[in-house]
Amino acid sequence: MMNQTFMSLITCAVLYFSNVYTTEARSRQNLKAPEEALTLSRFNHNGQSHILAVLDDDGKTLTGIDLSVKLNRFDQSALEVIQTLQYNEVVAIIRASKDRVTVPYEALLPAIEGNKHIAIGINYDEHGEETSVDAPFLFPKIVDTDPAIHHLKYTPGWLLDHEVELGLVFPDAVCSNLDLPNQRIGFLVVNDYSERATLMRELDVKNVKNGKGFPNAKSMKGFLPTGPYIVVPRDWQSFVAELTLDLHVNGVIRQSGFAKDMVWNISKIIEETLASKNRTWPCHNKNVGLLENDCIPANSIIITGTPAGVIFKKPTTGFKVKTASKYFLTFSFFSHQLLPYVMQEHLKKQIREDKYLKPGDFVETSISFLGTIKTTIE
Repeated sequence: MMNQTFMSLITCAVLYFSNVYTTEARSRQNLKAPEEALTLSRFNHNGQSHILAVLDDDGKTLTGIDLSVKLNRFDQSALEVIQTLQYNEVVAIIRASKDRVTVPYEALLPAIEGNKHIAIGINYDEHGEETSVDAPFLFPKIVDTDPAIHHLKYTPGWLLDHEVELGLVFPDAVCSNLDLPNQRIGFLVVNDYSERATLMRELDVKNVKNGKGFPNAKSMKGFLPTGPYIVVPRDWQSFVAELTLDLHVNGVIRQSGFAKDMVWNISKIIEETLASKNRTWPCHNKNVGLLENDCIPANSIIITGTPAGVIFKKPTTGFKVKTASKYFLTFSFFSHQLLPYVMQEHLKKQIREDKYLKPGDFVETSISFLGTIKTTIE
């Protein structure tokens, strides 16, 4: 009995320290050298926004060169501070400076500010399979961004879901994709949090790809934290091909994927977004479009979709058969259409199963070279 107890204690200790080690290993970030990609963070110093060229990230602090001080310009956007400089000029400034600055994560501002963003639904095949939607679609996400140390206030009744996503930002308005290969593009990790109860109540089950319900379900306060920095690669096409997305909840991996597997690549995303100029979606009791003056606005985040592994799962075939039988046996066809009825019954099932995020959960949202968002659900 004593030996069994001792071995149980040893096993628990090994699992505990293994989890601590894994979390610490994830905390230190692998960054690109400035010659390959500029890693830029925003931080607050004496009430003023500064731009840091990040050279090291240990998961608790960032160390690098304060470009705002070096250039004597205090822009709000990380992309603005380098907009009038050639790529090699920025690298030369970083390499010539010996004045390193260390910034705690708690002082970081959102990598990009703003509240009007463009989102892509179902841009990975496996996520389409788990949600039963067969192709990408667009919708607006209207919410302020949050920083990488993120506290999300939970509201009772939510079915709160996570989505690790690659975000991309243009420093100038994009009105065509003719010169896209030569564009400077900023990349960042975001989490596109979703409230599935609202979505299941509002979506058009006969045509999910029209995006109805998605803006309201994804545009609540705290639903768009950004990574600790925005990264501007010299060659963005080869950079995107390297990116790995993953998400952990309480130390357990939930999502993992590769940006190269997106159904719509960046060129196609731009093409489809620009083609949406006459479309609007209901959000916060207003009709909202994606464009301004027929162009993608500068500094709006384009949220490019999530890989498989979200909490929501489509109704199983068995559930649909059982629910359809109930629909006819209870004469519900007098007051409801079949597909909306099945979705509302599925919503009730999801509420009963109680698998969604709750207060006390800790979510780490990461993309290689783009850092990690650390969310505490409160």
